[in-house]
Amino acid sequence: MREERGYTLVEIMLALVIMLVVAGALHNLLLTTQRLSRKQASQADLQSNLRAGSIVVANELRELSTAPSGTAAQNDILRIAPAAVTYRAMRGVGFLCQTPTATGLRIGRQGFTGHRDPQPGRDTAYVFVAGGWLPLAVTGVSTGSACPASQGAGISLTIANTPAVTELESGTPVRITELMELRLYRSEGKSWLGARSVSAGEPIQPVVGPLSDGNGFALEYLNGAGVPTVDLTDIQSIRITLRGRVEDSAMGSLDEQLTTAITLRNGLGP
Repeated sequence: MREERGYTLVEIMLALVIMLVVAGALHNLLLTTQRLSRKQASQADLQSNLRAGSIVVANELRELSTAPSGTAAQNDILRIAPAAVTYRAMRGVGFLCQTPTATGLRIGRQGFTGHRDPQPGRDTAYVFVAGGWLPLAVTGVSTGSACPASQGAGISLTIANTPAVTELESGTPVRITELMELRLYRSEGKSWLGARSVSAGEPIQPVVGPLSDGNGFALEYLNGAGVPTVDLTDIQSIRITLRGRVEDSAMGSLDEQLTTAITLRNGLGP
């Protein structure tokens, strides 16, 4: 009969040590992979956040226009700062479908394009008259009206008594605008890009963030030659920079920056 022998204590201990070393290596590899995946996901979220914010800001400011030595009604940019801008945002454009009264305008629904219908107390209607655009505060809106001569549905705007508008003809363009502000602000210990309707008296609301403190949102205003300017009537393009930061105890800080340049409507040429 053959003699059967088991493992010695030394062999068992050696096998346990090898298993512990392998398990430790696998554990470290797993942790490293998890940290890398987490960092990549956070980086992707940060980049996506900045891209979304850049698109929102660019779409808001691209529709603005300024006029050299123009009046307040001709210039959509009202106040500027390195991290804030107050402007007249385009919310829709249409055309009169009938001669207005001193207290009311009617816009054809078919020819109206915009983000939303006009809102009373929030929007201002600008009608084109001889010499420029005439601002009219919108105090009431009715969407159940109809334009004459089978022109379809209309949007009726109630305005303050303005006899001058009775001289306007059907087909006169009407711009619907809202006074808005974009700026960098702090809330709950973090920096955010916020927006608010100045005309509606709204509090600031976050649009994108968190951003880097101090320089997370930066604006540079340029004239036709691409030179920085503080002249509100000479701005033709704006350079927008968003800087994002994510703080993590395990990964440290992640930083991303995205810069976009947009040309205003008056800078596009004829």
